[in-house]
Amino acid sequence: MESLRKRKGESIDEVPKKRKIESSEGEKDGTNQSIMKSSKRPGSPIQECIKNKRKRGEVMVDKADDGSSVSPKADTKQLARSTPAESPIIVTGLESFTFHKIIGEGGFGKVMLATHNTCKQKVAVKMVKKRLLIEDSRDDVLIERQVLEMTRKSPFITRAFSTFQSQDYVFYVMEYLSGGDLRDYLTLNAPLPISATRFIVAELICGLQFLHSRGIIHRDLKPDNILLDRTGHLKIADFGTAVMNIFGDTKTSDLVGTYIYRAPEIFLEKPYNTAVDWFSAGVVIYEMATGSHPFYEGEFDETTIKAIINDDPAFPKKMDPQLKAIIKGLLDKDPDSRQKFVDNIRDHPFFKKIKWTDIEEARACPPFQLPSREVMTLYKMKHVPSFTKAIKPPIAEEDQKLFCGFTFASDGWKVIKPIPKPAKPHRRTFSSIVKDVFHGIWRRIKRWK
Repeated sequence: MESLRKRKGESIDEVPKKRKIESSEGEKDGTNQSIMKSSKRPGSPIQECIKNKRKRGEVMVDKADDGSSVSPKADTKQLARSTPAESPIIVTGLESFTFHKIIGEGGFGKVMLATHNTCKQKVAVKMVKKRLLIEDSRDDVLIERQVLEMTRKSPFITRAFSTFQSQDYVFYVMEYLSGGDLRDYLTLNAPLPISATRFIVAELICGLQFLHSRGIIHRDLKPDNILLDRTGHLKIADFGTAVMNIFGDTKTSDLVGTYIYRAPEIFLEKPYNTAVDWFSAGVVIYEMATGSHPFYEGEFDETTIKAIINDDPAFPKKMDPQLKAIIKGLLDKDPDSRQKFVDNIRDHPFFKKIKWTDIEEARACPPFQLPSREVMTLYKMKHVPSFTKAIKPPIAEEDQKLFCGFTFASDGWKVIKPIPKPAKPHRRTFSSIVKDVFHGIWRRIKRWK
């Protein structure tokens, strides 16, 4: 319990190195989409799109009319895909939001609570510096945006409404989860009751299996990146260090992730696959069950690394034997044995009371209640990075091309409103013309006097 509180304030995340894929590489997104510097240019794709929609009797609800909120690198192909049957996308920019407070910070950026000015929805806006993404790995600057779009149908992955960009930043408009993160919950409540542990572990299994079935490894799973909604359902977040296209025997080899949640094979610099996420999950579950870390005693050093690679964790005598077996299987030092254990994990006796269909569809009721949190939105942040305050030196045009295709909006983030029919101009009659002439003459006579 005490060690969790100590780690709460520590910054132990490591900036990931460049990613490389062993064995067969997955196909990368090679779409060569054109880049647009300004939507104000006559005949530009965005301007033409707006004109066409108005001809059909539609209007974009946001500030797309003058282009003030349009990203400097707008995805023109995406706009071109719009058809008369589709709703026009709300083109989001910083001007579209009222920002209230910072709710999270990390090595790459920060997350802010905001309200969208049009639909009045509370959202979490994550902003990341482009320069940091470029320095980390030029080939993977779109990785998090691609993962969020691929996983939007899972109830166990944080939902992205849209993404947009400025000259120096990329922005992710995410759902706001008022339950906070699992780290906060464990700090106050660990060790958790067996029923709460079983429920959270079951949802975590569904979330990880969903990711892995699509070839995605999270690589930084920890309580800080597991969020809870207001009812207590789990959401996996933060895919900045994720890697894609890991199927079958394909493996990757990068030294990434938070130290105390890394699998042994990462420290040993061996090629690895999805099994590394299950080791991290085992550490998280141990923390839920005991309130402490299986290998970490408060100060990270070489001893901790050796313990993660070689030692077995100590278990409390009163721990449920079935839960102990789950943790042991996930913390297996051999990744192949760990993966075999996971293949049949749903059939383990620990989950005998779990109805997996209800869990997968998020219909199961959490066996615990989160304290209600009042969302304070009266306060408005005075300083928010804007398009006008550019970071110097500017990012090279060649590097800006790496972010082509970044902008997108989900189906739930589209709004359409009909343009009200203009009132027919009143037809002037002979009497109204005479009246106007008379008043005009009378005004001139008064000026002569």
